[in-house]
Amino acid sequence: MSYCISEISKILSAKLLQQGDDVLIENLLTDSRKLLFPESSLFFALPGHSRSGASFIKPLYEKGVRNFVTDERRAAHDNLLFPDANFLQVPDVLDALQRLAGYHRHQFTFPVIGITGSNGKTVVKEWLNQLLAEEYNIVRSPKSYNSQVGVPLSLWRMNESNDLGIFESGISRPGEMHQLQKMIDPEIGLITFIGSAHSEGFTGIDQKINEKLQLFTNSRQLVYCSDDENISKTVNGLFSVCNPFLNKFSWGKKPSADLFVKQTVTTDGAARITCFYKEEEFSFSIPFTDEASVNNALTCCCILLIMNIGTAQIKERMMHLRPLEMRLEMKQGINNCSVINDAYSADLNSIGIALDFLEQQKHHQK
Repeated sequence: MSYCISEISKILSAKLLQQGDDVLIENLLTDSRKLLFPESSLFFALPGHSRSGASFIKPLYEKGVRNFVTDERRAAHDNLLFPDANFLQVPDVLDALQRLAGYHRHQFTFPVIGITGSNGKTVVKEWLNQLLAEEYNIVRSPKSYNSQVGVPLSLWRMNESNDLGIFESGISRPGEMHQLQKMIDPEIGLITFIGSAHSEGFTGIDQKINEKLQLFTNSRQLVYCSDDENISKTVNGLFSVCNPFLNKFSWGKKPSADLFVKQTVTTDGAARITCFYKEEEFSFSIPFTDEASVNNALTCCCILLIMNIGTAQIKERMMHLRPLEMRLEMKQGINNCSVINDAYSADLNSIGIALDFLEQQKHHQK
């Protein structure tokens, strides 16, 4: 789905400072280094800490870009330097980017899964893509595009051929999730592990959980780990008031969980997980042994059950899960040693996860 400049101007209630051809826009651009299709790109001149996006208008124009969104600090007469270009002026460029992405997202009625948490968001998203690829044409966040800029760029990828969306969202301070929720507006929610990553902007774990849960204020289903007392308390307490129609699906080691995890046994580079769901026992194995991977697989299992994937299919697919690039990759090093590449993450919880993964490896005597 694409929009012409005149449509986008109306969606954003923008002031058209200068009007060129009413071209169709297919690509949103916030980074001048990622320009691929100048004729169909709309550049959002976002403010920056060291350099404003407006300073890239001239070099982008010289490369063929003719469509720009700028803020009110840019004078109208400056645009005369760029004949035949479209300039849309808005009060806040980031807000305009988010509003356009939110409008685009709500043109589709297929289900959207929203994922948040401190760790595990990208792994769960990519594993769900692997596990559900047979049933759905999935659109998802590329890499870890989960920020205030990354989310709208991810949502813009939605099109008529898709029938499921999976998007992750990350925040670093209070108030940020409100904007992400308006854009993603997920029907199904997932909250992964909550830890110390990106905690500097929060007063404590309770505030952090409350802020992250704002992503699910309109969701109809939420998957979470009931073993995490802080998450469980918030979901079943305060959040029940915010979204009384939310269906909660929990997993954990307590028999009261919707997916009761009876036992996990690790042998020969794999973990065998035995669960009870609706009073029926079933087991599946994953080609990983670390605790983080087990937890991520259980989160994915809940989604598959919600989406009516049978336990026999779950068992078959889980064994073929693939690791993510730069996420706990085991590589052969020199001098008969192994190297664990975990360059994807850099926080204390990730170090703990990597050390747990290291402890599970028994390839060498030393």
